[in-house]
Parts: sequence; C-alpha cells; structure tokens
Amino acid sequence: MGTFGTTVGFRALALCGTASLALLLPAAAFAQVSASDPAQLDVPQDQAGLDGTADDIVVTGIRGSLAAALNEKRSSTNIVDVINAEDVGKLPDQNLADVLENISGIQVDRAQGVGSNVSIRGSSQNLVLINGRATTPAGDARGGVSFGDVPAELIASVVVTKVATADQLEGSVGGIVDLRTYRGLGLKAPIASIRAEMEYAEYSNSFNPRISAVFGKSFDTGIGEIGVVLSGGYSNQTVREDALNVRYAARTNVDLTGDGTPDPYLRPNYAQQFMTVRERENKSLTGSAEWQPTPNLKLFVDGTYIDQSVTGSEYGVFFHQPNDISELPYLAQADIQQRTSSGFTYRQMMSGLIADTRLRPRNNSPARFTETYLAAGGGEWSMGDLVAKFEVSRAGSTSREAGLEIVAQYSDPASPNFGNERGKISPPVFFDLTDDELFFAPDRSSPLSANIANPAYYQAFIARDNETKFRNTENAQRLDLEWKAGLGPIQSIQAGIRLNQTDSVRDRYTQASATFPGFTAAARPNLFSLAPDDVFADTGRQYFGGFVAPASVTLNPAETRAAFRLLPEAPLDAAAAFRVEERSLAAYARVNIETEIGGMGLRGNAGVRYVQTDQTTIGNAISSGVVSAVTQEGRYRFWLPSAMLTLEPMRDVALRASYGRSMRRPDFAQLSPSVNFPLVGDVYVGTGNPDLRPQTVDQFDAAVEWYFDRNSLFSVGGFYKKYQDLVTTVSIAPTLINPAGSRFDPNNCATGIFNPVAVDLTGNRGVCVGTNQPQNAGSATLKGVEVAFQHSFTYLPGFLDGFGIIANYTFQEGDRDATFTVPGIVSGGGAPVQFELPLRDLSRNNYNITLFYEKYGISARVRYTSRDPFLRTEATDLSNNLPWYQDDRAQVNASISYDVNPKFAVTLSGINLTNAPSIERAIFADGPIGQYRAADRRFVLGFRGLF
Repeated sequence: MGTFGTTVGFRALALCGTASLALLLPAAAFAQVSASDPAQLDVPQDQAGLDGTADDIVVTGIRGSLAAALNEKRSSTNIVDVINAEDVGKLPDQNLADVLENISGIQVDRAQGVGSNVSIRGSSQNLVLINGRATTPAGDARGGVSFGDVPAELIASVVVTKVATADQLEGSVGGIVDLRTYRGLGLKAPIASIRAEMEYAEYSNSFNPRISAVFGKSFDTGIGEIGVVLSGGYSNQTVREDALNVRYAARTNVDLTGDGTPDPYLRPNYAQQFMTVRERENKSLTGSAEWQPTPNLKLFVDGTYIDQSVTGSEYGVFFHQPNDISELPYLAQADIQQRTSSGFTYRQMMSGLIADTRLRPRNNSPARFTETYLAAGGGEWSMGDLVAKFEVSRAGSTSREAGLEIVAQYSDPASPNFGNERGKISPPVFFDLTDDELFFAPDRSSPLSANIANPAYYQAFIARDNETKFRNTENAQRLDLEWKAGLGPIQSIQAGIRLNQTDSVRDRYTQASATFPGFTAAARPNLFSLAPDDVFADTGRQYFGGFVAPASVTLNPAETRAAFRLLPEAPLDAAAAFRVEERSLAAYARVNIETEIGGMGLRGNAGVRYVQTDQTTIGNAISSGVVSAVTQEGRYRFWLPSAMLTLEPMRDVALRASYGRSMRRPDFAQLSPSVNFPLVGDVYVGTGNPDLRPQTVDQFDAAVEWYFDRNSLFSVGGFYKKYQDLVTTVSIAPTLINPAGSRFDPNNCATGIFNPVAVDLTGNRGVCVGTNQPQNAGSATLKGVEVAFQHSFTYLPGFLDGFGIIANYTFQEGDRDATFTVPGIVSGGGAPVQFELPLRDLSRNNYNITLFYEKYGISARVRYTSRDPFLRTEATDLSNNLPWYQDDRAQVNASISYDVNPKFAVTLSGINLTNAPSIERAIFADGPIGQYRAADRRFVLGFRGLF
C-alpha cells in the first residue's frame, strides 16, 4: 500500500473531508469503471496491485476494476484516463457515450435520453479507435464510429488520450478514444459470461430487452499457443422524448408604451410540438484469434461488426403566425417584459394569446440503418532488441438515412378556400414561459377548437420524401519498429510508417408533393390517426393532444407516396451528391527515456509525426439554377511534434508535463462543393467549402497525481490549447427580398442560392435562400483545470468499509476570433450590436460524483452529473440564424447488483431518475427558451452469469 495510505491521520482527514472533496475536487484523469478481472485478462503480474503485491487489491468487482485502471494510468508516460469493464460483461452503461461520462474533461450530449455525442475538453472533434485502429462514421462527418452505436458489451477497456504521442493516429483536436476488445492470449482461465436485461422506459411504456455474452479460451497446442475470444450482443430499445420549440420574430409596429411610437419586441413566430419515438436495434459481434508459434512471433486476426437501426415516428403539430398581422386585439392579455441577457437588453413576450395561426399537424418517420465493420490482421516479431509490428486493416460503414413526412392543415370544410392555405381555421394559442417552462397550446375554450378531433376538418397539405446514402471506407497499412536501445537514459527508439486510403460518398434522393393534393383525413383514414394527449404529462399542464395527425408511415410508405402522387422512389438530388477521396502518408519517430535525477524517477518520450494528405473533392455546384460537376484537388503537409515527461519525486506522487500538436481534417460534408437543400424553402441551406484547411491545435498539459492509498487518487491538472484555422459556420443571407411571396428569379438571387424544388409555407415552389457555410475563421484559445478524487474507505469499521467515492470537476474557458451580430431591431435601438462567440460544445463548469458500495455480495453506485450551458451552433434556422445554446443540465443514474452466488448476480439500474428536462436557448446562453425536451426515465432489471 501507499506510504501515506497507512496513516490514521490521513484516513481520518479523508473521512471528514469526503463530502467537500467530492464537490470541489472532481477528476482530471482517473480511470474508472470496469476492467476485466485482472486474474483473467491480460494484466501483467507487476501491475496486479499498486505496489506489485498480489494481495494488494481485490481482483473482482468495482475495486478490482479501479485498481487495474489506476495502475495503467499510473504507469503511462503521458496523461491518460482508463476505464475497464468491471469484471467480464459488467459495465453498467448502455453505450460508449454513457461510459465516457465518468472521465474528467468529458461531457455527454443525449438524444431521446440516450448518450449520443461526446465533447472532450470543449471539442466534439474526437477520434474513435478500436484496438488502435481507425473506424469510419455513419454519415459524412469525421472521427469514426458514432458513440451511440457502440454497445458497452463490446468494451473490455477504454483509454482516453488528451495529448497524442507521435506514434498515435492524427485526426483529433479533442481527444483519442481507443476501445479495447477482449484478446485471447492474455487469458489465465476460460471465459464464459452471459448478461441479460429488461429495460422499462416510462414515457414510451415499453419493455426493452438486451443480451450479451463473452466466450474465450487459450490453448497450448503442439504448434504454439492459440487464444480465441468471441463476444456479441443484441438490444432492442424503444424510447420517447417530448419536445416543443419556438422561433421568435421581431415585431416593430406595436406601441407598447403608449407614446405613439412602435416598440420592437420578440414574440413567437412559430412553434412545433413533437412526441418523438425511436426504436433502436443493435446487433454487434467482435472476435479475435491469436497464434504464438514461437516466443518471438505472434500473429493475429480480429474483427468487429455493428448493425444499428433506428426507426421511429414524430407525432407533431406546427403553429405558424404570419408576419403581417396586428397583435393589438390580444396585447392587453400579453405579458411583455424587458429582459437582460449577457448585458443585452431586449423586450420579449412572456405569456399571452396569439392569433391568426396556421395549425398544421405532421408526422415524420425517420430511419437510419448503419452497418459498421473493422477487420485487421498482422503480427509482432522480435529479434534480440528489435521488435517489429505489422498490420493491415480495413474499416467501412454503409448508412441509409430516410424520412417520409406528411403534413395536414386544420381547415374549414364550409369555406370556399377549403382546398388551399386560406381555408385555415385559426384557434387562439396560449404562449407561456414565465416559469422557465415553455408552454404552447390552442385555447380549447374557443369555438374554433371545437373540431380539433374531427378528421373531416383536416386537409392533406404536403408530403416530403428524402433518403440519403453514405458509404465510407478506410484502408490502412502500417509498420512499427522499436529498438530497445539501453543507451543510458534512452530506453528505446520507435519509428513507423502508415499508409491510408479513405473514401467517403454521399448520395441524396428527394421529392416533395404538390401542396393541397385534394383529400382529407376523413377520406384517407388509413393515413391519419388521433395524436396522443399525454405530451409533457409530468409537468401537470395540458399541452396539445387529441388532434388529427398523419399516422406513422414506416410500414406503408408506398401507399403514402401513391396518395400524394409521388414517385415510388425519390429521384436523385444531384445538387447534394459528393465524394471525397484522400490518400495520406504518416511517418513518425519517438524516443523513450527512463532515468533517475537526484533519486527521483524520470520517464517520458519525445517525437514528431509527419503527415501528408492528397485530397480530391468531387461534387456539384449550383449557378443560376444549373447543376454542374466540380472537381477540386489539394495537398497539405503537417509536422506534429510532441513531448511528455513524468517525474516521481516520491513513491506515490507523479508530476506530469506534456506538449503536443494535433490536426483535424474538415468533415467530409464540410468539404463538399454540393448543396444540401431542404424540402422547405424559407430556411438557410447547408453548403460545403472545398478550400477548407485542417484545424490544428497546440496543447500544453501539467498535472500532479497522488496515489495516496490503494484504489485511491487525488490529482490536479491544468491545460492550455491554442487553435489555428478554426472551422466555424458563417451565414450568408440572400440580398433579394420579395415581400409579395411570389416565385424568385434564380438569376437575381445575389448572394443566396436558388432552390428550384423547395416549397415555402405558402405553397410557392422555388425560392431564394441564404447559405450556412463552414469557413476557417481565425484562431482560438482554451484553458482549463481538471481535478479528480477517488478513494475506497476500506479502513472503516464493519459494513462502512464497503463505501467509496469517485468525483471529478472540470473548469474550461475559451476565446476565439469570431463574433455575431444581433440586429438592432431586437433591442429597439436601431443599430446592430456585436458580441463575441464562444467555442462550440464548451461548458465552463462540469462535474460528476459517484458514490459506490461493495460488500456482502452487494455492488451499488449512484452517479450525479452536471454540465454548464454550451454553444451548439453559431447559426440555425430555429434562432433566425443566430447562435443556439444548450442550457445547463444535471442527471442522476444509479445501479445495484447482488451476487446470489459466485456465478450468478441480479442487477437493477435507473437512468435519469430525476427526470430532468433539456432546455435550449436562442442567441445567448441565458436567452429566450427556444426548445424544451423531456425524455424517458428508464429502469433496468437483469442478471449476469459466469459459466
């Protein structure tokens, strides 16, 4: 055990100060959660405990996991975090995103309550590897396999590197997440583990099964030792999320103060309410076979396959208020307040009635089908002091994203305009966000709401059909050499080369029907149904439900297309297709040192990586409404130096310092010269930029780690990052304005782009739209502090010695060379106001606290996670192409298991126990609420068995 861990005084201090430390000192680099049993997996004997003694740790359960992970972190020369699968198959989280939430500096985003995206030190531009090899994305981004697609059951351990060494793959300005799967030659005993669970999701009222298994064995044969491991899993999960979003417009012709002059203020322009249901089915398989015919030669093959499908429906309704109406009849009932946000003063409607709305129910049936694979073969050969590792790998993914949306309109059958937009019925709509809880619903007491549930009052408005296909491949060949030099402090010298061939292809297929095709919901009852009336039921307020909405069309898309006179298959949208081909060469050299200075241990490494990339972008451009092919080629080179040092001034203390330069190539979609037109034309469209340069970041790190007791760590670290050529989204507005709403002339679209197929909200086809384009926008800096505390109270009397704590805290602050402008009309001053933009995905304060207990066969943990607001995007249609923020949010998860016997355990988990909503805001981090979401609370009952 550690020198300081044996002292009664420190243990008393740890006991008394645990609560305050948990709140003030969360994690910079701890290594948490789950490792395979060190007695069974490939953990060297000298790493079995913190000081190498076999009886220094418990080798199963949470503490065995923490000890193995801490030991790997401690022995590393650079700053890493390690998570191991607590015993075989016992990882308590659902997917990779949920797993990574345990690490300091990492924040998780969620979709329908399920972990989906990960930010590492303020950046979502990370790199996901499997056994050190690159993976491919589901879509047209970078970074590799989606965090939400990787089930936890595949993971033996995860290593997160925040500052890359020269031998590691380039491609991340946040962090490198390396997933390790189970390997066979390291097994000390056969593995046979099965885990089965049933999850109950509260909002969707669904029961969701999950099952996984790991089998492995090593054989000592006449031709050498052979190890084989096979693991797989299956899950089917239905989840639900209720959402309401509002877009605000600036009103200018209302006199609020009675002084005879208009007083500009923000009021809702449109709102959308959704009940989003997603069914996720995941099938995964990973396996490896290793053969060591001689002591100096080892060969292997391994592979991973993931089949993820996501289908669902979005019952929703769209309220739209035209821009040219007067609100004076309703102004007396409205609450309009003067508000201050980030030092900016504006007026905003907080509650009241809104008139003259268009009520348009809709249902979208989104789907994504993704198959991801990674296969590799190679080996390791040694001759004396020289070790050579060689391998070839191929990663690939095919993904199909589709959506078929039906929209109807609440209309008056007695009106002569029943078959067009002017036949609408406009019930007054309540709007309220006075309690920081967004509410928007029709006034049911109004006679105009009397026929909300009558299908004869709903005219079909439009159908929109789209499908996007992605195909990504990455082939790699690499050779790594290491010479165990033993030249004084120089322990070894490494060098290597890697060749890479990457291709990314996107094809999009779109079509939209004519508006008002001439039938009602009553005439086509098979295409419509009553929407549920329990949206946001937990709030205690009656949101909008029970209206007639298009039914989910997942099972009958052909019938829907025929009813709206669409083609059986959507035609190719040539304007959106593109292909990116890259060929890269990377070479590196690295020197590893280990010595003593004044009796203090010193180890580290220094190296440089050279990367050369040849890039070809093939796509289509739009000019005066004409599509033409565009091909652009480019080449760039980067030198990426790095250096890491670890000094051990005393036995249980490590001082670390590191520097590294990393680079990140732009996303494939960002490089595309093509245009991704939406099927509604009054929004900005996304375009690419083939001239984008890769971003680079120089990063400096320093940390102090104190391993004061077994399974225990206290660390404090600081980091500073300097970004160059930061990629950001820039809005380019069209200069042609047509107040009459008639068709735009594509030859007079000026800086905007003419969309020949779009349909605007009044039914006009072909509109001029602005663009949102990625550009290299200067530099940025990021600085932060990470603090970690981890401790097991093994010295307490009786049952209390089963308690432990894991806590981490991250502070981050960034600045960049980018601003945005708030129109003066919003403030009422008449002059635009300019503000600085923060970095995307950057939360200032983040922390989580995990309390665990392990004794008497009980293994339990409760985790509280909190994250400050952060910028999602610089410009989006939801905020009139101004910034869009995620508000702060906290979540509580818990799990408990009981070992019935050494081979069998029962488990129970709860996710999102406090049912915390997710709130997004427009313009500023504390600006007006733009979106309000509430997801399932979920409970999981299961068992684990070892055979």
